[in-house]
Amino acid sequence: MSVPRTLIWTPAPTAELQLNLHRAVVGPAALVPVTSGTVLLPRRQIGFPAALRLAEQVRRTGVPALLVRWSPAGEVWTDGEAAGYTGAPRRLVGLVRWWRLDARPGPADLPGDVTEVRALVDEGRADAWVTNLPSGAGLPINTVLPVVPVTQGGSPLA
Repeated sequence: MSVPRTLIWTPAPTAELQLNLHRAVVGPAALVPVTSGTVLLPRRQIGFPAALRLAEQVRRTGVPALLVRWSPAGEVWTDGEAAGYTGAPRRLVGLVRWWRLDARPGPADLPGDVTEVRALVDEGRADAWVTNLPSGAGLPINTVLPVVPVTQGGSPLA
């Protein structure tokens, strides 16, 4: 994994979140329905400031959103109020943003199904969706906010 990866988890149902983000002309991200809500997977090259804006837009739809960014060196997360980290995450967010985050040591508290999605992202199973996401919004909903199907009894992104 050479590029830092990012996900945003929210307890909001996927269809509701998709409509809210479409109305707000926000994206792009692949939406992964999970039992605990929805995981948004932004394009691979997204920077931390853009990921923060995407997470904030999710929060504006009336639901919490947990942003997690990680690489082999560490992880950083924020829910909009608190922030935490493991390893050496300063390169993931930049020095100025790092001090503004006021992050405390500790891993992100992710539901089990979100942890499974994160592991599949690490394996490269999400690359087919997130590599082809456009770099900006303003495109039809089916290209800006594709929903990744999950089969009954199967793993997301399998």
